Amino acid sequence: MSVDPNTPVLRNCIHLPLPEDELIEVTGKAKDYAIMHGAAMRSKTSFSPDSLNFAPFVLVPSSFPRKEFEKAVGLQPIINRLMHNVAHDEEFITTTLAETIKVDEFTANLFNIYRKVLAHGFTQFCAERTGTCRQAAENAQ
Repeated sequence: MSVDPNTPVLRNCIHLPLPEDELIEVTGKAKDYAIMHGAAMRSKTSFSPDSLNFAPFVLVPSSFPRKEFEKAVGLQPIINRLMHNVAHDEEFITTTLAETIKVDEFTANLFNIYRKVLAHGFTQFCAERTGTCRQAAENAQ
C-alpha cells in the first residue's frame, strides 16, 4: 500500500521504541490502572470466576488531527440529543428491537430492564451541578 506524499503525517507524541526496562514498567502500571478502573473482562473460551483478562487498550496515545477532534466535539451535543430522543421513544425502541430480542439474550435482558424502568417511572435525576439538571428535578416534582 503506497502513501500519498501529500498526505500530512502526524508525529508520534512519544519517542518509540521505548527502552525495555521502561516498557516493562509502563506496561505493568497500565495493567494495574486498567484493572482498578474496570477495563477487564472474563474469557468466553475458558471462563473462570477467579480470572480476568484485560480489555484491549493502547499503551501509548495516538496523535489525532485537532480539526477532526473539534468536529467530533461539535457533533457530540447532537449525538447526545439523538440518543436521548431514541431512549425516550418507546414505540421506536420496541419496534426496532422486536426481532433482535428474540435471538440475542444480552439485548433482551437490556430491553427487559428498559421496560421495568418505564413501568416504574424515571426517578433518578442527574447531578445538580448544572441548571439543566436542577430544572429537570424541579419540573418532575
